[in-house]
Parts: sequence; C-alpha cells; structure tokens
Amino acid sequence: MCDRVAEWRQDGQIFVWRYPKRNKHAGEWHFTGDPAGCRSICDLIDRMVGGEACHRTMRLGQVTPAISSVPNYGETKPDRFCSMRVAFRPDAGEVTMVEDGDRLFLTFGNEQMCDLRAAFADVEVGNGDFGIAPSDDRRTKSWCFWWMPWSAGHYEQ
Repeated sequence: MCDRVAEWRQDGQIFVWRYPKRNKHAGEWHFTGDPAGCRSICDLIDRMVGGEACHRTMRLGQVTPAISSVPNYGETKPDRFCSMRVAFRPDAGEVTMVEDGDRLFLTFGNEQMCDLRAAFADVEVGNGDFGIAPSDDRRTKSWCFWWMPWSAGHYEQ
C-alpha cells in the first residue's frame, strides 16, 4: 500500500479557506477544487485506505475572489495556505485540520474516509453547498464544500 501512495502524483487544484470570526461561518473549513484536483485527492484517499499510516503533501491553489464568493459569505480570512499534508491514520476517530503557518495538516481514518471521499467526488461533478461532520461531536463545525465558479465555459483558475 505504501508504494501506491508514494507513486501518487497530484493533478489539478484544491482550494481551502476560512472566514473571519465576525462571520457566522467562522471556524468552518471551506473546500473546492477543479475536477482534476478532486479526482486526484479521491485517488490519494483510495490509495491510502486499508493500509498502514501514511501521508502525502499536495499543493493548494490560491483562493481567488471568484472562488470565495460562491458561498456569498463575504471576505475570507487573510491566511493563504500553500500546501496540505494529507495523512491517513487507520484508527483516527475524526477528521482533523491543523494549521501551521502556510501549511495545513488534514488527518483522517477508516471511519471518515467515505464521507471525505464522497464530498470531493460530489465537487468534481459540479455539486456543492453541503457540509460533512468531521466528528461525532455535534458542537464541531461542519466542513463546507462548494462547486467551482463557472465562467464562459471554463473553470476559474
């Protein structure tokens, strides 16, 4: 399994952002990606699951005003994340996201793999405006997934 994960190469782009504390959606992570990026992260998840603990790092695209305006929640936080380490820990009880400067650390386990993968698969085909619960704790804010903005027949980059 580790060889399959090591052979993975990123295609496309994934975007991650948040909103400031004054926004009712503060604390939520927001995601989108172009179709190739969504297929790529789904492929990575597929390669990881069922194996031992492993990780890969992917580049994150810069969130443009066109992307962040899809939810219509106003200005985003000024943080700009350049990469996201995607880590699989078989026994992880929840999906977590930790920030370290301009880098994010996303960790998931066997329990949440299906929800996380399904979310990116839905965005790949143009769906959005839905959330997934990162844990069983009802107080935890959902992670929100959005479609990519569509303009003149091409995805915004």
